[in-house]
Amino acid sequence: CVFRAPVDNDGFKLMPDLHRRLVVGGPALERWQDASVDRLPAEAFVGHEHRARTDTDGSVIHHHIVTVPEGHPDLARVGVVVELSGGFDQVRWYGRGPLENYPDRNRGAMLGVWQAGVDRSPYLVPQEFGLRTDCRWFEFIDPRGRTVRLDALEGDVLHVSATDHTDDDLFGAAHETELRPRRALVVHVDVVHRGLGTASCGPDVLDRYRILPGEYRFGYRLSVR
Repeated sequence: CVFRAPVDNDGFKLMPDLHRRLVVGGPALERWQDASVDRLPAEAFVGHEHRARTDTDGSVIHHHIVTVPEGHPDLARVGVVVELSGGFDQVRWYGRGPLENYPDRNRGAMLGVWQAGVDRSPYLVPQEFGLRTDCRWFEFIDPRGRTVRLDALEGDVLHVSATDHTDDDLFGAAHETELRPRRALVVHVDVVHRGLGTASCGPDVLDRYRILPGEYRFGYRLSVR
C-alpha cells in the first residue's frame, strides 16, 4: 500500500481545485490524483518482492522488498494492508502511544506497552487516522481473548494502525455520518509513512519526513494464540 486517505494537510478533498487554482493548502493530494495513486494498485508505482515461510511453531514469517523508483509523486506510505475477520476489538502494542502519532508528530508519544480499543474516526471530515509509530510488536485481540500477534523482524520498527475503515472508505466519505464500520479489522503495517506537516495553514512536510526513492526492506512474524 502506498496511499493514505488524505489529511487536510495533504489537500482539501472537498475542495479539490483549491490548491491548483489558488495555491491554498497542501500539494500532495493534487499530485496523488494526477498520478492516479488514489485509484491504481500500489504495484503500478513501486516494485514489490514478497517471501513467506512457515516456522516450526506454526507462525508465518514475511519478508518484503519495495523499490520506489525516481520521479514518483511523494508517496504517502510504503507498507502492506490486510483485513482480519473475527471481531477483533482490542489492540496491544510495544511502540509509541497511547494516542495516534505520526513520524513528525510523535515526540510527545512515549515508547512503552499500551492497550486500547480499536480507534474510531475522530474527524468530522473522514481522513487518515490511528497510526502508532516505532512498533516492535502489535497484538489484535478478540472478545474471547484470541490473539493475532505481529512481531517486527531484523531490528525493524514498524508503523501500525487498526481501524474499521479502508482508505477508500475514508477518502470517499464527506462526513463522519457517511462512514459504516466494516466487519473486518483493517490493519496497515508500514515501514515508512509520510509526515503530516502543516500545509492546510502553513508549511508542507519537512524533507526528512518524505518518502524518498530507494529500496525499503521489512519483515515481520505473524502468529495466533
